Amino acid sequence: MEMECEYCGKIFVDGENTIVHYQTHQSIPYKDMMPVEEKVFEDFRKKMIKQKEEYERSKEKEGDSDLVFNAKERDACNPA
Repeated sequence: MEMECEYCGKIFVDGENTIVHYQTHQSIPYKDMMPVEEKVFEDFRKKMIKQKEEYERSKEKEGDSDLVFNAKERDACNPA
């Protein structure tokens, strides 16, 4: 699958991160040219990526939320 920038015609060849490269390419220099709907989508996409990165960092720091919750519940039900 190839993707073409609708603003400059640059071709993005199919690969592991094609969509990411395509979206990044379009979001930086062409944001002012985008229709309002695309700007909203772009802002939403960036917010989702930021939240995912924050979640991954917190997961590394605190552990998986289900495991942490289950351990706390187990400790509360079985005091030493």
